[in-house]
Amino acid sequence: MTELIFGKAIYSNQLYIDTKKITSLMDVPRKNATNYIHNKSQSKENLYVLEKDKFKFLKDILLEELQAYLYGVMKYTNKFQITTSWFTQLDSNETGHLHNHRNCFVSGILYLQTNPDCGSITFQDLTDRRLVLGVEEHNIFNSRSWSYEPNDGLLILFPSEVRHTVGKNKSKHTRYSLAFNVTPRGLIGNEMSDSHIRI
Repeated sequence: MTELIFGKAIYSNQLYIDTKKITSLMDVPRKNATNYIHNKSQSKENLYVLEKDKFKFLKDILLEELQAYLYGVMKYTNKFQITTSWFTQLDSNETGHLHNHRNCFVSGILYLQTNPDCGSITFQDLTDRRLVLGVEEHNIFNSRSWSYEPNDGLLILFPSEVRHTVGKNKSKHTRYSLAFNVTPRGLIGNEMSDSHIRI
């Protein structure tokens, strides 16, 4: 399903995959908490988990979903590549700060181990609005934020520039997910323009 949130196309799909199998194969996840400080001792290869042979089956599934979104919905013609990919861990009472993803075009999250109240992803509209009007009820067209409740196998794809937060994990269990970034390949822009590039 694709929804327009703040004029951005957000894609979500419930994948019926064996998330327990994935978590059993999972490498050391990155902490996804507000107080997270990058651990320099962490292996750089943990930022490329989908390049590992044991996750080829998962990468193939995600590439199919990316095709549905990028070609089926957005109608792009460029080729695309998953660049970075990593497992994340959100422990009880932790949250994730407001951020977006740089040096990429589309980002995704696949929830692997969830529980009720384990921390929704909330997209934020930071557009400078001159007037703040009252609304009868909040909906996808008039809200300044929009949330998705995680569940095992839920995949969300979104433009990387959209800022988002991870809500507090109010459960007593650790939440695990896979995050990844995607970059276009080939010609970017109009070849006759002085501001095009080839990647």
